[in-house]
Amino acid sequence: MDDERLASIPLLAPLDKRARQQVLHTAREAHYTAGQTVVREGDPATVLYLIVDGHASVQQERRTVGRMGPGEFFGELALIEEHGRTATVVAEDELDCLLISGWEFKASLEEHPEMAIPMLNAIIARLHRIEHHG
Repeated sequence: MDDERLASIPLLAPLDKRARQQVLHTAREAHYTAGQTVVREGDPATVLYLIVDGHASVQQERRTVGRMGPGEFFGELALIEEHGRTATVVAEDELDCLLISGWEFKASLEEHPEMAIPMLNAIIARLHRIEHHG
C-alpha cells in the first residue's frame, strides 16, 4: 500500500513516513468476504484492525451498534485493557484490513504518543453514536 494512502488513515496521519513504516513493519494483510465474522464479542484480543477497503458492521449482543469503513480501526480497547473483544465485527462487503499485533500496537503508542489523539477522537465518536442511536 502506498504511503499517501497510509497517511490518509487517521490513526497513522500524525506520523511521518518513516514512523508509519515502523508501526506497520510487522503488520499483515487480511481479507474477509461479505458476511464473514472478523472478531466475535468476548474472544481474546491479539491484534488491532485497520480497515483499508470495505465496510463492516459492529454488533453488541446481536444488535448492530455501528458501521465502519476505510481508514477506521477497531480492536484497540480490548488490547489496551487486556480483556475480550467488546463487540462482534462482521464484513458487510469485501473487507481488507491491516492487522497490527497487540504488542506492536502498544509499543507504537508508547513511541508515538501522537497516535493517541486520533484514537481517542474515534472512541469518543463511537460512544456518541451509541448514546444517540442506541
